[in-house]
Amino acid sequence: MTTTSKLPSISLKVLALYVDWQLKTKHIPKSLRYSMGIRIETILATMIESIASAYYSEPHLRTELIMSAITKNDTLKFMFYALFELKGLDQNTFLSLSQKVEEVGKMLYGWKNQIKKQNHQFK
Repeated sequence: MTTTSKLPSISLKVLALYVDWQLKTKHIPKSLRYSMGIRIETILATMIESIASAYYSEPHLRTELIMSAITKNDTLKFMFYALFELKGLDQNTFLSLSQKVEEVGKMLYGWKNQIKKQNHQFK
């Protein structure tokens, strides 16, 4: 795991969420795996893209990209809950994924607030 240790901590959390999701998808019923499962996969990919873009972007562009990642993360929370309600996830899997999504959300909001704070200092 030497290559991932150079990633920002939020990237490591998202990576853990993505790996956990990938390990769980084979247990989702086919009808849900190829509908909601693909949608969740897409949301995860775009969230990862937003986080990477924010990390490497100019400071004045970061807030918008972080807000996009926050929106994707909130959508993931809902999608996991819907999948749980449709009996596509068992309770332990749902709780595991939800906990990781919650951790990512806290980090994203913390990052957003840090940038907001920095912007106020420079004005």
